[in-house]
Amino acid sequence: MKGKITLLALLLLPWLSILKIDKVTFKRYLPVLTFSSLVIALLSELSSSYTWWKIRKPLFPKLSSSIPFIFGPFLIANLWVFKLTYGNFKNYMLVNGLFDYLFAYPLTTLAGKLKVYKMVNMTRFQLFALSIATSIINYLYQLFIEDVLKTKSKKKKQA
Repeated sequence: MKGKITLLALLLLPWLSILKIDKVTFKRYLPVLTFSSLVIALLSELSSSYTWWKIRKPLFPKLSSSIPFIFGPFLIANLWVFKLTYGNFKNYMLVNGLFDYLFAYPLTTLAGKLKVYKMVNMTRFQLFALSIATSIINYLYQLFIEDVLKTKSKKKKQA
C-alpha cells in the first residue's frame, strides 16, 4: 500500500507547480510535452520487454506501470525546464543534465529503498545516457514545432 501511495503522490503532486505557469506558456510547450511523454512511454514498454527496470506495485496494474512517472514528474519537470531554458541550448542541457543525473542516481537509490522500483537489466549510467539522448530529441522537436508555427504565422500574415 505504501508503494501505491508513493506512486499516486508522484503522479499528482508535481501538477501543483503548474499553477505558477501561464496558459500561453503551457500551450506553447504542450506539443513537446506530449511528444516527450510518448517517447518515455515507448521506452517504458521496451523496459517491460527487456526488464530494464521493475516497478514493484504498479498504480494501475492493467496499464503501463510507468504512468505515474510519465505523467507526473517527467512531464512537469520537462515543462519547467523548457519554460526556464528554451532558447539557450547550453542552459537547457545543463539543467536537463542535472535533473537526469538526480533521477538516475540519488532518486533511483531512494526509489529502491522505498520499494517503488528497481533497476534490473540497465545500469544507472545507461539510464542517465538514455535520458540525455531523450532530452536532445525533445529540444530538436521543439525547434521543429517553433519553426512550423513561425512559418504558419508568416503565411497567415501574407494572406
